Amino acid sequence: MKPIKKTTAIKRPAKRTDNYTTPPKYDKVKWDMIFGKMKKLATAIEMYWGGKMDIDNVEYRWVNDRIEYYEAEDRLLTKDEMSAANIYWNKYGA
Repeated sequence: MKPIKKTTAIKRPAKRTDNYTTPPKYDKVKWDMIFGKMKKLATAIEMYWGGKMDIDNVEYRWVNDRIEYYEAEDRLLTKDEMSAANIYWNKYGA
């Protein structure tokens, strides 16, 4: 009987990307500017509602959470998140 030849395939890493991780190289100056505008948007939402703003305002919390994620974990915005931020930007006239 002939010996069976064992072949091992070369395993390659998956090409999937996670939308919520920071790419290895990104333009920090550009993203700092974008999140500076997010902070301005959060302030605009606060000014829009004034003293009657609910502590659980969904739009304000969403913006604030994205800012905190960036500052703590360098998590960048996805395309959908940038679209949502643009809608809020237009709504609150920041």
